[in-house]
Amino acid sequence: MSGLKADNSLLKVPIYVAGKSAQEVREEFGLDTVLKMASNESAIGPSPKAIAALTSAVEDAHLYPGVADRDLRRKLAAHLGHNLTEEQILIGNGATDLIRAIAQCFAFRGTESVMSSVTFPMYAITTQMFGGKIVRVRPAEDYAIDLDAIFRTINKNTGVVWICSPNNPTGTVLSHKAVTLFIDSLPKHVVVVLDEAYVNFITDPDSVDALKILSLGHPVIVLRSFSKSSGLAGLRVAYCVSPLEITEYLRHAMLPFHTGTPALHAAAASLDDHEYMERVRKLVIEEREFLYHAFTEMGLKTLPSQANFLALMDLPFSGKKLNMELNKRGVIVRPLDAWGLADAIRITVGTREQNERLLEVLATTMNEIESASGKKGKA
Repeated sequence: MSGLKADNSLLKVPIYVAGKSAQEVREEFGLDTVLKMASNESAIGPSPKAIAALTSAVEDAHLYPGVADRDLRRKLAAHLGHNLTEEQILIGNGATDLIRAIAQCFAFRGTESVMSSVTFPMYAITTQMFGGKIVRVRPAEDYAIDLDAIFRTINKNTGVVWICSPNNPTGTVLSHKAVTLFIDSLPKHVVVVLDEAYVNFITDPDSVDALKILSLGHPVIVLRSFSKSSGLAGLRVAYCVSPLEITEYLRHAMLPFHTGTPALHAAAASLDDHEYMERVRKLVIEEREFLYHAFTEMGLKTLPSQANFLALMDLPFSGKKLNMELNKRGVIVRPLDAWGLADAIRITVGTREQNERLLEVLATTMNEIESASGKKGKA
């Protein structure tokens, strides 16, 4: 940045590297079809009601957003229950928009931002963006977030703790009892973010109920998204819920007109499409079980998941290498080196047809890699 008035510390902030798109892989390898199972997108597309609302709202795309944000917040308050009000809810341009705002408010100028060392990278990236101090805590042996270890890091300089459940990229969840005890034990100056982007895919009855914890008056921020279970990843709509005082504070870090009217209308309509939501949930639960058993039978270490993805750990070669070889064969998965796991990948749950294709290509690819390297095959 020679000669420019620039903050060079910003150049030290890592840039989030998203997984390759299907279009990129098609162009790179000259393929006709590519199966993307890397970014935890909905396998069956958006809600039909959301599509209809989006199409209708495009006619007013020349206008700045009006009451669509307020209407979505009102609808969410009624949908979520727990006596929530629209004033407690903030809408974001995707969950990362809200994560950025939270970091700006609670992880700035040396304030400590505590997280698992194996969790969504944007917590650390946004902390560094605003000059906060990143405190990473190793997960437990089963890769679950270690609340006891996190608690031991808490001090007078701690500003925020990030808890993702189900955790990205492991799919593990924390129990309601464990999280409640953890939050009850924290000093009052610490804010806890409970990221529930994958909450709709949970079947574990003991999993944490973040909204219930919020309703008890704790200083928590519950973060949710329309990207996964509503199939609206490309429209970038998410929301967070917190005590009114925190929400009003966060509002000062939000930009005006940050989410467009068509996207807001689509998100609101998806809340009414109960049949679609149940179909997505049923598909994920059934196919997640199918893939888990298939991977296990292949001899692959697979973490039990409560999300719409599965993590394969301790591969005999790097996740990057495996993904590259899969790309050549028209399949995209997510290497986990950005999470500090060089020998692991994350695979999105798809339809049965997609999953069967993935398994066939994965087995063939792993055997070829292992044969070329002289290692004993697992697949």
